[in-house]
Amino acid sequence: MEQDRESLGAASKALAEAASQLAHALGSQARQAADAGTAFSDAVTSSLRGAAADISAASATLSEQVSRRDDRRPRKADQTRADLLAAGARVFAARGFEGASVDDIARDAGYTKGAVYAHFGSKRDLFLAIALGSVAATSHCDALPGLETGAIDEPALAGHLVRLGEDPAMLLALEILAYALRHPDDSAELATAYRAAFEGLAEQVARRRCARDGVTDPAPEPTQEDFDTVLAVLSVLNWATLGAHVLGPPVSAESGARIIARLLD
Repeated sequence: MEQDRESLGAASKALAEAASQLAHALGSQARQAADAGTAFSDAVTSSLRGAAADISAASATLSEQVSRRDDRRPRKADQTRADLLAAGARVFAARGFEGASVDDIARDAGYTKGAVYAHFGSKRDLFLAIALGSVAATSHCDALPGLETGAIDEPALAGHLVRLGEDPAMLLALEILAYALRHPDDSAELATAYRAAFEGLAEQVARRRCARDGVTDPAPEPTQEDFDTVLAVLSVLNWATLGAHVLGPPVSAESGARIIARLLD
């Protein structure tokens, strides 16, 4: 920022000096007009051209510096927004929507709470931005081994479930669902996102079903059975990840992997 100010100051100074030179040249040529005769016009023209070139160069430099500074503003704003979204996800997962404060989120992100209000307006708006992004991301479960094609690798799937169970994002997912139930005014927007995510998973299951049955259809329409399978997989996934921490054996990531494999085969 300091370097920007110095560059802008230098460009402004050059612009002022060029303008001063132009005024000086005009005044000097005017005083010599009587003696110079027709040479006055040529001299003024030459002075004008030189001063104009200086002004043009200084103006271009000033414009370039301002443009660079303005270009950096959106990038900085985007980074601040991303930092606040990440911090909000962590804090909401740990403390819930009601327990989290704007101060908590701003402190976690390394900003003042004014940054939260400037970018999102309120804690609610920040939470909804996080919630909608999180729900939309669940429409693609490429990380779930063997969801669409191929044999289910149960050990790999079990390892995946273990990692999910240790991921705070799972707590955030529960908090988003609880928020939708507690805040009916916002539930319609969240329901739309949930429905899109659920249908996206059903489409993946439908493609796996067609591949398994030897049916050539790049975009099969999900059946009720496909939707039932998604419901079952998500239910098992939730209990095999978070529920396993509470219940312990015989509920585990390994048992969840075995059930999901049976559901998808």
